[in-house]
Order: sequence, then C-alpha cells, then structure tokens
Amino acid sequence: MDISKIRADLAVYAEGPGGLDGASDVHFGTVDGVEAGKYIKLKKLDSPDGQHHWFPINWVRAVDESAVFLNKTVDQALADLMNEAPSEG
Repeated sequence: MDISKIRADLAVYAEGPGGLDGASDVHFGTVDGVEAGKYIKLKKLDSPDGQHHWFPINWVRAVDESAVFLNKTVDQALADLMNEAPSEG
C-alpha cells in the first residue's frame, strides 16, 4: 500500500458491521492530513463531538483515488480512536 496516496479530503470508510465478509463499507470520516507519516488525522467536521481524532496508518487496508479503507469495523475504530494528537516519542 502506498501511503503517499493518502491526502486531505479523502473519505475514510470502515468495514461494515460484519467485517470484510459482511455489509458494505461505512463512511467513517474525512482525512484532514497525515502526521509524522504514522497517523491519520480526521477532520473535526465529521466528528460527532466536533473535535479532531487520530488513528494509526496500520489501520489502513487500502487506498484509492477517492477513499481510504480501514481494516476495522466502525465499532472497533470508534473504540480505539485517539482523542489527542499523538506525541512523538
């Protein structure tokens, strides 16, 4: 997977409720940017709490010209989202 394809304004989709064998992917957010080459920052516009959230690049299973696809279901991703900018350490 080429993470250089990940850019601002791409839609982010999590796996459907049944995982890869289940329902279609579900819109999860919109990319605001990639930070430190390790994390994707989501736009706060899509967030239910109006705040930015982050997740690690290793959650990405695929990227195409219009979207980023996660290897987690919506519930898994929501449970593990970071609410603060990751620290460099």
